Amino acid sequence: MSVCSVGVHMVSDLEAMKQRLESSQLRTYNLTASDLVKDHLRYLMGGRLNVENEVLCRFIFPERPGALMKFLDTFSPRWNISLFHYRGQGETGANVLVGIQVGKSEMEEFIQRSESLGYEYVLVTNDSNFQLLMH
Repeated sequence: MSVCSVGVHMVSDLEAMKQRLESSQLRTYNLTASDLVKDHLRYLMGGRLNVENEVLCRFIFPERPGALMKFLDTFSPRWNISLFHYRGQGETGANVLVGIQVGKSEMEEFIQRSESLGYEYVLVTNDSNFQLLMH
């Protein structure tokens, strides 16, 4: 399966393109409603990877000194950080996509550490758009 990303400016252009592609037996996916795609995945295109035991999370880092160090002290060197994509959002904080290699038997500890960190976060490993574009 090949994946191609296309940007259009008008809804009518999108519909026309979708109809042309589907009439040629090509499957289309509209990813415009996915914050994960808009904030991170569109910048990470370049090949599919399968990192063993990778857990993918979105964290909101507060915009204050020491936020990154607190994060690193919580997870590293306990687990390998396999992906780190930072998107600053101004005064509200930074949206950070993180891949961390966590064994299945260590997930409870990982979740406890994530909760104790105090940063808003969500697991996105099983997000269908991540699976489509990155695996």
